[in-house]
Amino acid sequence: MVTELIAATAIGATGAFGAYWYLKFKCVLPMETGQRASQKAFGDFTSFVRETLERAYAPEQTEHYGDLTNYYLIKLHKVFPDSSMLVFEKGKGEWKLTNYLKSFKMEPKLLTSYKWSALDRSSTEGELLRFDEVRVGDYQAVAELFSVFDIKSALMCPFQPAGGAAERMIVFGAANPAQFDAVQPYLRFIASQLSSISKVSDQVFALRKETDNLKNEVNAVVKELDVAGSRLIQRARERKALYEVVTKVTGPGEDAQNGCAAILNIVAKMVEADVVASLLFDEGKNELVVSPGSYGITDADRMLYSIPVSNQASSSVRTFLTRKPFITADAQNDPDVLARYAKLWDIHSLMIVPICLRDRIIGVLRVGSRRADFFTPDQLEFLTIIADELAIIIEMVTLYENISKKAQELAQLNKLKDEFLSTVSHELKTPLTTIKGFVSVILSGEVGPLNEQQLNFLAVVDQSVNRLTHLISNLLDLSRLNGKVEMEFQKADLKELVRSAVSTMQLKAREKKVSLFNELDKDLPAVQADTRWIGQVIDNLLINAIKYAGSGARVNVSGTDKGEAIVICVEDNGPGIPMEEQKMVFDKFYRGRASINQVPGTGLGLAISKSVVEKHGGKIWVESRPGKGAKFCFALPVSKEK
Repeated sequence: MVTELIAATAIGATGAFGAYWYLKFKCVLPMETGQRASQKAFGDFTSFVRETLERAYAPEQTEHYGDLTNYYLIKLHKVFPDSSMLVFEKGKGEWKLTNYLKSFKMEPKLLTSYKWSALDRSSTEGELLRFDEVRVGDYQAVAELFSVFDIKSALMCPFQPAGGAAERMIVFGAANPAQFDAVQPYLRFIASQLSSISKVSDQVFALRKETDNLKNEVNAVVKELDVAGSRLIQRARERKALYEVVTKVTGPGEDAQNGCAAILNIVAKMVEADVVASLLFDEGKNELVVSPGSYGITDADRMLYSIPVSNQASSSVRTFLTRKPFITADAQNDPDVLARYAKLWDIHSLMIVPICLRDRIIGVLRVGSRRADFFTPDQLEFLTIIADELAIIIEMVTLYENISKKAQELAQLNKLKDEFLSTVSHELKTPLTTIKGFVSVILSGEVGPLNEQQLNFLAVVDQSVNRLTHLISNLLDLSRLNGKVEMEFQKADLKELVRSAVSTMQLKAREKKVSLFNELDKDLPAVQADTRWIGQVIDNLLINAIKYAGSGARVNVSGTDKGEAIVICVEDNGPGIPMEEQKMVFDKFYRGRASINQVPGTGLGLAISKSVVEKHGGKIWVESRPGKGAKFCFALPVSKEK
């Protein structure tokens, strides 16, 4: 029994051992082998992916994309060396061979066109298309190409570059499809990488193109700014030069006659011209005439150039009539130019612009160069600006000449007037003195007794002689003041001058029943004055106050120290002066309307007083309200010790 049990155990152990090894060899070993193969395949794929990713880059140029595709295929061919790899690119409905890897029986031609519906179907579906056994009749001319590479089975992998580039296809070919399962992840990875890199590259290309465009635009803008800046600098220089010329012409003590010549000289330097001239319209002759001060031509040549405005063959006349600028590269051979004048001035390049003053055209500016095709449109534009400035200068010079001429005429007339007044006054003084003397003798009774009527007549004559003598004295004083009278300035005491004048006028004031008072401050500083003339000013103000204040009036003379000046005022409580007449009381020969027939006078006293005070560096004025009297004041600067 024991023996049988042992035998059964042994048989069972032997069977279990056999079963174990059977299962080991039948199931486990193939699984382990498959696992190791899968691990190796995965490791190889991982290494392939890692290595290609490390070398992946975005091409800088479109043609580099093909180099990157070749790199991926070369790496793939190393993994599957027995395979054939062909790269196709679609264009115009056909597929062109662009690259291949594998030994071949005879070298195929690149860029040869092929048609195969399978290629189109794979490209349209975007998926891998597998042919385990390619039938020759299904692809016509492609069969010959496949036979070159001994391709019996094919795996098609499409990939689409970005940016609208042509579709591409990788055809993985082999004698049998045993490698197709293993190569599929490689092909999908390569297609995915190439598509992604194409998209990135496309964006890089677009950004680079946009950057280049922006750079070009920026460079163009910078260039335009440089040109504009250069133009602005040029315009600033031109304006500065014109400003200096205008300032020089219009400045004090400068000769305006040189203004046009200075402008034309500036034009010549700015545009490097050989001849610059302004042709002004002479209304009397109805011609354009070259004005003096031209640049680059002699006076003799200037006198030869005068063109009737009826001669429209002349470019200068046409510019004058149409007000449109004119430019030519060769005036001596241009039918629109009178060649004889261009030859007269020996010029080829010519610019002409109108000279306009507001809405009125006064002439043209003619600029020439001995070099042909020399002037530019920018220079013509500058010349237009110059012409505007020149018009103002010409107008100013014309006005200056007219004013100077009028001033000379007025000065001559004024001189004749002064000489006439001086001569007549002196000539009148002698007979008046004689008349005055004989009237006085007759009135004294030395030549015999007179009846009452004779005495009255002679008294009227005596008064008239006095008035005429006073008028002549005033005229002589006014003539001297308008001329170059020499003031004898010295330190003067206004208190003493006022006291003396008030004392002298007391008799006249009593005759008119006017009260005269001196109310000057006790301490007044001295002034620099001509005592004779300032004394006459005080006398004139006192006489006027006594005459116009009326009977029973009061006249006060006051003086005040204002620090820098002494103010003397003569004030009365008479009828006053109307507001509309106050601004005219210091005019020559002016007399108030209310008193012109009631109070005798010449209307020169206040005019003489104003002239005297102003020659002393002072000021005179009136303050009055109708019915409230009048107050005449003058101020003189205080004498300053050196």
